[in-house]
Amino acid sequence: MNTKPDDVTLALWLEDELDGDEFARVEAWASTQPDQLAAREETRHWRKQAACLLPREEEPPYADFFNSRIRSAIASNQTAAAAPREKRAWWRAAWFMPATAAAGMALAFWGGTRTAGSPGPMAVASASPVIYTPDSEVQAKYYAGNNGSSTVIVLDGVSAIPDTLEFLDTASISSDGGTSSTASNGDGTPAAVTQ
Repeated sequence: MNTKPDDVTLALWLEDELDGDEFARVEAWASTQPDQLAAREETRHWRKQAACLLPREEEPPYADFFNSRIRSAIASNQTAAAAPREKRAWWRAAWFMPATAAAGMALAFWGGTRTAGSPGPMAVASASPVIYTPDSEVQAKYYAGNNGSSTVIVLDGVSAIPDTLEFLDTASISSDGGTSSTASNGDGTPAAVTQ
């Protein structure tokens, strides 16, 4: 009964980690598998190469090595501390930054009090309207009523609307941003609107 062993058992066999009955069972199966025998030989070859190139164990350095490093670090710290300190520039003094911040806040407060008396923005109703026409041959003129309750825009250069066209409703702007209007031919059927 030569059945293929599971992957874990096969990996242990390739690394020569199996013993006893399990080793004998895998060895019997591998005798019929030349590719598995070649893979085990290659694994053994690479293990020998690694053993030649890498030392098995490395001795830690002795205590004298560590003590000499510590002594040299202490000596370098003492010579660095003995060096004279440079005098700090006047603008790097501890008082300079808070004083500059306080002066900036005072200047901003003073500037804010000076702009409080300025006139408010121009009223929108007094602003002249801008009318855009997509066709350069069309001229638009704007007329507003005396009390601001009516607005008329006259378009010169647009063909006249036929008298047979009746508007059942006026144009309105819906809440979804679109417009809706109804025009009819007089008989109740919607009229075709062309541009």
